Amino acid sequence: MGMYEHMAAIAETAPCGEIPIQDGLTWSPRTAPHALISGTTGFGKSFFLNYLLAMASLKGCALYLCDPKNSDLASLAAFMPSERVAWEADGIRSIVGEVVRIMSARYVYMRRVREAWGLFQADFADFGLAPVLLVIEELAAFVSSLDKKSREAFDADIKAVTLQGRQAGVNLVSVMQSPNTNNISSESRSQMGFRVFLGSSGGIEHRMLFGEGHSFPARLYQPGQGLYMLAGVTDKPELIETPRMDKAQLGDTMRRALAPQYAI
Repeated sequence: MGMYEHMAAIAETAPCGEIPIQDGLTWSPRTAPHALISGTTGFGKSFFLNYLLAMASLKGCALYLCDPKNSDLASLAAFMPSERVAWEADGIRSIVGEVVRIMSARYVYMRRVREAWGLFQADFADFGLAPVLLVIEELAAFVSSLDKKSREAFDADIKAVTLQGRQAGVNLVSVMQSPNTNNISSESRSQMGFRVFLGSSGGIEHRMLFGEGHSFPARLYQPGQGLYMLAGVTDKPELIETPRMDKAQLGDTMRRALAPQYAI
C-alpha cells in the first residue's frame, strides 16, 4: 500500500470533521478551532504540515495557503486552485481578506437561516459548510515586511479570524519557529485550540506556547517528536509523535490528497 492509500485509509477511520494525528489523538477544528505549530529547525514542522494539509483535504476542509518565504508551502500551488495559494505580499493580503469575507458571509447566511427556521446554537457544520483553514507559514516574515498601516490592517484581520471564526468554521493554522508576541499577538495565541511544539526547547518557547504552570521534563526528542495541547482534551502538554512521511512519495501523495480542493 502506498502512502496516499495509507493516509486515505486512516482518514476513513476518523469521525466526520476530525483530522487523525496519532493513535488516540484527532484534531477537530469544530471543537478546538485554530492551530499553532512551532518547533526547532530540522524537527519536522514542514513534514507535519504536509500531513495535516493532506489529511484536512481528505476530510473535506477548504485550504487557503500563505507562504511569505516562497518555500515548501508555496510549492503546493502546483496541486491547488491558483487563487488559494500565495507567497507575495499582495496575494497574501488578498487571500486573508477573502477568508475574512467568507467568514462574514457565513454569519449573514447562518443568521438568515436561523431566523427562518428557528434554529438555536447552530454552527457551520449544522449548515453543511466545510471547515476553512487559513494556513500561514512564518507569519513574522510577512508582518515584518509591512508598513505600519498595512500591519495594523493585517493584524486586525488575523484577530478577526481567531476571535470570531469558530462558529463560522474559519480557522487559522499558524506555523512559526518561535511563538513569541513579535510573531503572533498574545490575544490570537490564546485562541489556539491545538498547539504543537516539535523538538527541544530551552523552556521559554514551551512557556510561550503552552502557558505557565506546567513542568517540562528534559528529554531527547527525535525529529517528529514534541509536545502538544488540545483544548477540551488535555490540561497539560502531552507527548506527540507526528506521522512519518516518505519523501519519495510526498509529491504524488500531496497531488492526490489535495485534488478535492478544486471541488470544495
